[in-house]
Amino acid sequence: MNPELSCMDATGKAAEFGQLKDGYMFDTSTGMSRMLLSSPTCPVLEVLGKKLSFEIAVGLNGRVWVNAPAASTVILVSNAIMRSESLSGIKQRAMVENLLERLS
Repeated sequence: MNPELSCMDATGKAAEFGQLKDGYMFDTSTGMSRMLLSSPTCPVLEVLGKKLSFEIAVGLNGRVWVNAPAASTVILVSNAIMRSESLSGIKQRAMVENLLERLS
């Protein structure tokens, strides 16, 4: 049976969300998922969001879904998130900026 991903609000209703189609889903630690959802914005997502167009859904269970118009963007965003888990905020920024330089 194929799994189905959907995005719901805190009350368990789809609201404006719904089924997550296409994209790529991967697992991270629950600590990483909390960092991605934290405020102020996670440094990785902040730097990536300034340069790339992508969608992301993060679950507190550690599951992350990423979608973008180009497959290369999905791969870059996913790899940046997975590689950043053990880095400090400053090192996360430097790593993402390095990845973006290689892309250009």
